[in-house]
Amino acid sequence: MATAARPSSWWTASLAAVLQLAVFALILLFVIDSPTASSISSNSLVQDVPASRHAAGQPVEPSESVLKEHIFDVTRALGDLEQITQTPHSLNDPRSIGVRVYLRTTIQDIISGSSAKFSDPVANGTVAEFESRRWLVYWEDSSLVVRVPGTSNHTEALLVQAHYDAVPMSHGAYDDGVGVVVCLELLRNLIQYPVRHSVVVNIDWGEENGLFGATLFARFHQWAEDVRAYINLEAGGVGGRAMLFRASHPALLTAYKQAVRRPCASLVGNNAFKLGIIKSDTDYSIYTTRYGIPGLDLAFTDHRNFYHTSRDNIRLATAESVLSMGAATLSTARQIADSIVTLPSLPRSPRLPAYKSLAGDVNQYASSENVVKDAVFYDVLSRFMVVRSYSCEMWLNIATGLAGIAIVIALQYPFLRPLPPSHIPSHASTLDLGSSRPLDRLVLQLGRGGFFG
Repeated sequence: MATAARPSSWWTASLAAVLQLAVFALILLFVIDSPTASSISSNSLVQDVPASRHAAGQPVEPSESVLKEHIFDVTRALGDLEQITQTPHSLNDPRSIGVRVYLRTTIQDIISGSSAKFSDPVANGTVAEFESRRWLVYWEDSSLVVRVPGTSNHTEALLVQAHYDAVPMSHGAYDDGVGVVVCLELLRNLIQYPVRHSVVVNIDWGEENGLFGATLFARFHQWAEDVRAYINLEAGGVGGRAMLFRASHPALLTAYKQAVRRPCASLVGNNAFKLGIIKSDTDYSIYTTRYGIPGLDLAFTDHRNFYHTSRDNIRLATAESVLSMGAATLSTARQIADSIVTLPSLPRSPRLPAYKSLAGDVNQYASSENVVKDAVFYDVLSRFMVVRSYSCEMWLNIATGLAGIAIVIALQYPFLRPLPPSHIPSHASTLDLGSSRPLDRLVLQLGRGGFFG
C-alpha cells in the first residue's frame, strides 16, 4: 500500500502567502499608479536629449515636441562650474572672495536690461545678530538674492535655494557648485521665458557653518514674506542623479511628479533625518522645520565617502549629473511658478516674516497653524512616481493585507484540489466535502496546510 504524501508544513504555507501578497501588491500598485498617471504635462522635460551629446560638446537642437523654455544648457553650466570650483573656498578662505565676485558679475550680466531685482547685502552693509543653537551669532550676510517678477500681479513667490560656500579642502563641485550653476541657468531661463508668479533665487553664504545664509534670509529679508514654497538644491554625496529625498507638501510633490519625466525620489531621506541617522543637515531644516515653509529638497547621494573631501572637485563632475539636477529643477520650478493654483493654495507660513518681531522668540510661532504636510512618495524604476498621503497609505496597506489573506485562502481552496481521505484531520473527517459553509471550508484548508496534527 502506497504511503500517503505528508501535508505541507506551516512555514511552506506562510511562504506561499507572503509571495502571493507581494505579487498582489505589485499588481495593485500598477493599477492605481500606472505610467500614464505621471505622463508629461505641457511643461515637458528636455531629458529626452541624451546627456552624452552635451558632454561631447555637440550642438543640441530641440525637437518639435520640446519647448524652448525647457532647454537646460548643460555645457554653459559646466563652464560656470569650472570657474567657481578652481580652488577650495570655505568660509574663512580668502579665495572665496573670487567666487563671489564671479557670481555677482555673472548675475548682473544675466539680469541686465530685465525687470529682475538684485539684492546684494554686502553692498547694503547688511549685518545681523541672532541666537542660533544657544549661540549668539554676529553675521555679515554675503548672499546673492535675485527676484524675477512674474507676469501676473500676484505676490506669491517660489524660492530656489543653493549655497556657494564649501568646507575646508573641498572645491565644492557637487556641494554645492552644481546647485549654484543650476540657479544661474534658471535665472537665464526665467528672464527669457517669464512665468506667472515671481521666483526668488537665493545663492547664500554660510550653509556649511550653521545654515546661517538661510536663517538670515528667512528672518530678515523683505522678500521672505512672499515665499510660499521653495526648492533647495544640495548634495549629500558626489555624482549620480539628483534625488528628491525630502518633501513637505503633497501639492509640491504632485508638481514634481507632473514635471519630471524620469523621477528619482525616495521617502528614506525624510525618515532618516527625523531619526537622526543622517548627521549632516541642509537649509530644508531652516525653511520647513523652523519656519514652516513647505518645500522640496533635491540632492546628490552617490559616493557618500567623497562627500566633504578633496574628491569633490570638477574632475568628478559629469554632464549627466548636472543635467539631472538642472532639468528636474527647471521643469519643477516652472511647473510650480506657472501654475494658477499651486502657490496661491499654499498659505503664508504663520512664522513669517520673523523680521517684524525680532525681539520675540521664533518658538512663539510653534503653536500656530503649520502649512507643512508630509506625504508618502517614491519612484518605481524611474518610470513613474507614487504620491500618497499617510492616511491613504495606511488604509491601502490594510486593504492590501486583507485582500491578500482572502486571495491566499482562495488560491488554496480545498475543492480545487480534492484531499485524499488520509489528509483530512480526524476532527474534520466528518465534514461534508461539498459543504458550502465557510467555516467548514476554512477548517479543511487549515488542515491541508499542515496547521493541524
